[in-house]
Parts: sequence; structure tokens; C-alpha cells
Amino acid sequence: MTSLPVLTSHAPSDAASVSAGVDTLAELHETPWIGPNGKRTEWLELHLTYTCPERCVFCSEEHRMQRYKKFPVTWGRVATVLRQNAERGVKRVHLTGGEPTIHPDFIRTLQLAKKLGMRTSVGTIGTMLARPDFADRAIPFLDEALFSMHGPDAETHDAMARRDGSFVQVTGALAQAKRVNPDFNAYVNTVVTRHNVDSLRDTIAFASGLGAKLTVVSNLTPEGLAFDDYEQLAVPLEKLAEVLPTLPAAAGDMMLRYFGVPMCLLGSHRMLSNDLHWDPRVTVEWGDLPGKVAFQGFYNWTPDRKRVHVKECQGCAWNTVCMGVFDRYAEIYPTTALRPERVA
Repeated sequence: MTSLPVLTSHAPSDAASVSAGVDTLAELHETPWIGPNGKRTEWLELHLTYTCPERCVFCSEEHRMQRYKKFPVTWGRVATVLRQNAERGVKRVHLTGGEPTIHPDFIRTLQLAKKLGMRTSVGTIGTMLARPDFADRAIPFLDEALFSMHGPDAETHDAMARRDGSFVQVTGALAQAKRVNPDFNAYVNTVVTRHNVDSLRDTIAFASGLGAKLTVVSNLTPEGLAFDDYEQLAVPLEKLAEVLPTLPAAAGDMMLRYFGVPMCLLGSHRMLSNDLHWDPRVTVEWGDLPGKVAFQGFYNWTPDRKRVHVKECQGCAWNTVCMGVFDRYAEIYPTTALRPERVA
């Protein structure tokens, strides 16, 4: 992640040095964010919650949830962030967590965002959206949802989510969204680990059959629990190169995107890399400052967080747009499976 002096990149937590003091985003003003590439930042990612009813084996947010769950994100704080960002030209808000739908002001947040002219989206396991009455109230103010689904059946998905009934819940939430609005932009995110890589084709076909318009196939990010158990969970590059190029054939009319995957592993489908379909954004979440916790904004200009170029990437024709491999993978595994395209 590239950052600017005021809105800094993530720093390690130091629980012993942090008090209950908090900051609002007082440093924000009406000047639009312009990135080093001259592109204006119009995407806000807002962390609404630091709790979740599931404990996914790969959860990238587990450490942060444990660190910040005692600091609720109040409605006043949410409204301030939305209004300040709208003043600075932000046109889209993505709500995340934790599980954002359990925030007591989730629907109110959607309503204010829409009033401010923002496109709304959420990343969710479907906790509240699986309830018909809640879906009836929320979906009219929600433009899209990214449902976390990590297998084609309850056995696979629930084992990864570590909660019985999770698969029924998330697929039910997607169905409720489509019931309220048959044209709803229902998307799916599936995180690839050694537990589900062999069922990915079935997962893609299943998501397509549910009416999802897009599935994001996410390579394991070495953060949180995924960092703790990375050696047991990360799929070898050789396996990714074998499996990932076969997925478009199972997708039907559904779009695919690949997150965190070196482009050379995708073969002829490299243009489906999310590295090419990524927009600058500001992420607002709890972070540590000397002596206090602050609700801060972090610039994200490129999708390079935790990713590096290794020796195999040198001279590759795509290394200015492909962000490479995850740093943790390169630390502990060989990267000889990369197949760079050399510049003539």
C-alpha cells in the first residue's frame, strides 16, 4: 500500500500504549484526493463493525477484531465520515467489518449514503440479509452485495466458516436479495485455501446457478488468521496455475475476477486479474496513534498490499500492472512456478 503523510498505512497495534481516546477524521477537508497517477479517489471502504458470528479459518480481520471490538463505530462517527467523504467527491461506499449487517444503524447508513449520492455495497456473510423483513428494508438502498461463499455445499463452506448453518444463511441471503430485486447486483467472494481448491469449479458453477453476476476468486491474503496458519492454508502456485485457468468454463455468463493472483498463473485469462480492475480508495477504520485509538483514513492507490515482485518477475512484460505474489508466500515457498512473459 502506498500512503500519504496524513492518511498513513496500517501500523502494528501496541495495546499497552493505547488509551480509550479516539479521533474523528478532523484532518479531512473538501479537497478531493488525487493519486500519484492523477486519478481521483471516489471509493470509500468503511469498516462498520469489529465483531462477527463466524470464525473463518482464513479471517484476515481476526486480529483487528480482537484489537478494536471494544470500540464501537457509533452512528455519529458513521454519519460524519459519510458526509466528509461526500464533500470530497467520493461516489461509492463499500461497508465491511466484521459483519457489517449487524451494525444497529446498517440500514440508516445505507439511507444516508444514498441521500448523499453514493453507490452502496456491502461485503457480508448474510447474517441479517437472510431475514426477509430485513432484506425488504435494506435491499432498496443497496446497489450490490459481495456474499462470502467458500464452497459449493454446506460441508465445504461451513468447515471453512467454522459455523454450522453458514452456507444456508449466505445462500439464503443472496436469494432474499434477488427476491426483493430480481436485477440486484449479487456478487460472490470465495477465498481459496487448500481446503476448497479442488472444489472451485463446482463453487463457480453453483454461484452462477444462484444468479450471481460476478464471483471474485480471492487468493489467500497473509493477514490475521490466514497469516497465523499460512503454511497450512496457502495453495501452492503450481496448483493455482493448474486450477484457476479452468474456472471461466464453469462460470457461464457470470463474470470472474481473480484477486491476489500473479497474472502469469491465469494463462489466457490474465485480463480477468483484479489488478487490472481496481480503483483507488480510502479505507476508514480504527487504527493506533500514540496514546489513543483513532478512526482513520488510509489511502490505497494500487492493489499491492502485502504483494511483492520476485526474481521471476524481472523483465516480465506485465510487471508494471501485475502486483506479483504475496510477500509471505515468497518468504517461505519457491516461486519458480511463475511464468513471466518476457519483453522481446
